[in-house]
Amino acid sequence: MDFTTKLAQYDVTIHKGLTDDCSLEGAFSVEWQYYSEFRGEYIKELGVYATRVIGVVYKDDESVLDEDRQEIDSEDKGWTLKSDTTDIEWGNCIQPMDLYVDIKNKQIIVNF
Repeated sequence: MDFTTKLAQYDVTIHKGLTDDCSLEGAFSVEWQYYSEFRGEYIKELGVYATRVIGVVYKDDESVLDEDRQEIDSEDKGWTLKSDTTDIEWGNCIQPMDLYVDIKNKQIIVNF
């Protein structure tokens, strides 16, 4: 099954290099899938993974200009997309909880 979750502000961490610029924020749309594997009448495995992340990084400033914005798409060349499910809590709701974007190393990690 395919889903989309929007994450922004406090749910997004932006890393740009050796020193983090705390004035950077982001707004992203995370496309993800839920899968299940059955063996006969029983569930063998349940899981989730991100399939694509699209968004924009910008400075936390009211006078943001278009040239100060950086659009990011995980399907662009050089970007890697990872899903972290190590802290997943199987309860009432499973969805992406936060997002880590490493601009320098072109890596996106979606935490479920």
